[in-house]
Amino acid sequence: MGRRTKIIIIASIIVLALLFYSPQLISQYWVMVLISCLIMVCLSYGFRLLFLTGRLTIGAIAFAGIGAYGSALLVTKADIAVLNNPWTGLFFGALIAALIAIPIGYITLKVPGLMFAILTMAFVELVRYVLIMWDSLTGGPAGVLDIPSFSLPGYGGFGINQTPYLYLIIIIAVVTIAVMYRIERTRVGLSFYAMALNDSLARHVGMDTFKFRLICFVIVGFFAGMVGAFEAHYWHYVSPQAFILLNALLIKVCAVAGGVLSPLGPIVGAFVLVGLTEGLRMFREYAGIFFGGILLFVVFLLPGGLVTLPRVLINMPGNARSWPDTARRKWLDIRARFVPAS
Repeated sequence: MGRRTKIIIIASIIVLALLFYSPQLISQYWVMVLISCLIMVCLSYGFRLLFLTGRLTIGAIAFAGIGAYGSALLVTKADIAVLNNPWTGLFFGALIAALIAIPIGYITLKVPGLMFAILTMAFVELVRYVLIMWDSLTGGPAGVLDIPSFSLPGYGGFGINQTPYLYLIIIIAVVTIAVMYRIERTRVGLSFYAMALNDSLARHVGMDTFKFRLICFVIVGFFAGMVGAFEAHYWHYVSPQAFILLNALLIKVCAVAGGVLSPLGPIVGAFVLVGLTEGLRMFREYAGIFFGGILLFVVFLLPGGLVTLPRVLINMPGNARSWPDTARRKWLDIRARFVPAS
């Protein structure tokens, strides 16, 4: 085990210990903020995994919606006793999302580049309109109400207490990150990097790029569906308004701003952006300006994402003089692309 791996393991244990102990140090409101951050971590990490294959997706929020409604409808409307359990709904919500991801991925993953992102954007809107229009099943714009919370023997229902929900989403986030990180470090993960660098060459040497991307797409759909199912039982209510395109774009912003090429990037981006959004709730109408400013800052000065900020600050005395020239060169490059020469 290398020195870097040991540092990562020790740091992870310390962070998890702080998260588990945090309800003793902060109010229930800030525990709720931590839960929102961890939900975004799971969704952003799914965005990153598919990004490593060379595909830019905006559809994770749609699978979260499918998982949320799948779990909510099973628990509230199923006549079979075993399906009325929220814990069962958590699994089946993820499974339903993964099963739907198979045909959706089979259709959309054959489309390259930017067109794939546009198709996933259309998929988000399609799912939202189906949830609105199929009111006999989904409740329409009103959504599904009175969704039961999780419960444990000897503890009872979680109710409105934020602490057990925090512990549960920590477990979900750890499993999500561990599975996706492990996949990235296998031969399948190396195939992802090869496809992203040169798709044609990867196919030429015998890689079934479509199969690998479809597997990745289904895995992302499964964990996004699990997060959506968790949200349904956490809020005790689910509606189509929670799965709009703006929330889908927020997932992308968190991953890119944090540093999409780094395993820590989506985690840093989710905690920084969601945490600041909640902390600046009184200025919520300026959220677009806020996120746009962060993206501009990252694009011009931190191309590796916010996760590289400590390294940049350490080296800043030596690089400070070059920052204006670097920003000017990038601005001239962008201008040359979009403004025709006179």
